[in-house]
Amino acid sequence: MSKVKGTLVLFRHGQTEYNKLHYMTGLHDIPLTETGEDQAREAGSRIQGYVFDKAYSSTLQRAFNTAALALDASGSNSHLKNPDGTWNIEQRGEIVEADSGDFTARNKLTDPEILNYPHKYDIALPNGESDKQMVERTKKFYEDEILPRLERGETVLVSSHSGIMIAFEIAIGVRPVPVEDIWSNRQGVPNATPVVFEYEDGKLVNHFQIAPAMPKPPAKGPTP
Repeated sequence: MSKVKGTLVLFRHGQTEYNKLHYMTGLHDIPLTETGEDQAREAGSRIQGYVFDKAYSSTLQRAFNTAALALDASGSNSHLKNPDGTWNIEQRGEIVEADSGDFTARNKLTDPEILNYPHKYDIALPNGESDKQMVERTKKFYEDEILPRLERGETVLVSSHSGIMIAFEIAIGVRPVPVEDIWSNRQGVPNATPVVFEYEDGKLVNHFQIAPAMPKPPAKGPTP
């Protein structure tokens, strides 16, 4: 009996001005920079050949617009367009970035209050959210919305944020639940880099990152 194969593709949004400045972004609805838009199109070139049954993003424009630009650049997903030419990407509040509360729009690398704040998984940021809360809502979304689609053999795209990427890895089971926080150490989640999770009969069997294509070496001219 053949196995039912499903595929989940995740990526973080493209670069924003807050990313460049090392600001904690949280729920601020910051647009992509020109570089971020280019990164989104590059992500689309890396997922050429994937035909998505469903696409999701967070409700924040940086995630939605990354998904839209990537789908357009993929060249294989025009069936997800609405009649008016916009993209049919379902926006979900469960996968917005963690609320960074009072630390929003402040430099996470230099701000003394941020640096001295307790770095624990279950301690919420001031007037914000804990990593534990972020992971719990992401896990529920994954189990209720994504996993049933994968069990049916669908191919699903999710465009979100650095914290949510880590939360998905915890929900899927490829990353352990940490003791320390994850909000202060996200440099390992690059902008707009697709990560693919392959399933058989609803069980994860493989996952990998799609790196950018290596540039071709220059053609050699005739030997003088």
